[in-house]
Amino acid sequence: MELTDESIRLADLPTAQRRTIIVLGHETTGIPPEGLELLDVAVEIPMIGTGHSLNVAVAGSLVLYKLAGLC
Repeated sequence: MELTDESIRLADLPTAQRRTIIVLGHETTGIPPEGLELLDVAVEIPMIGTGHSLNVAVAGSLVLYKLAGLC
């Protein structure tokens, strides 16, 4: 999960159809560039207000819920 030029919105993330690895970026520094190069897709969680990031546990939970097809 990282904000990049090619990131897709969480709402557009399809349900996982196979084993999936989720890489969560640091709340301040994100995912290192050498890690970004290895990702198939980057996902962003749109936010309203003054916050710039979510707690990593909250962000990870949202993505897992979406990947499981529960929303």
